[in-house]
Amino acid sequence: MENKMIYGMKMNIHQRDPHTIQVYILDVKDGEHPHHVTTIEHSSKHPSKTKPNGEPYARVHDNLFNVLKSQLVKEGKWID
Repeated sequence: MENKMIYGMKMNIHQRDPHTIQVYILDVKDGEHPHHVTTIEHSSKHPSKTKPNGEPYARVHDNLFNVLKSQLVKEGKWID
């Protein structure tokens, strides 16, 4: 299987609020304008809300949120 990884791409993460992280990438072709890729929420943002089938909302990704938050904390960029 051929490696399909893109090397050298820059990604920025930003705390929007205590429960939300926004992810941006710098387009490898344009190289100038960051593009908002996704918003990652922790399930604590919607403590009493779920979809009708009981599943969390689509933007809720606790594991990924925790990994990205730990990077922001390490860099002193997280505000509680």
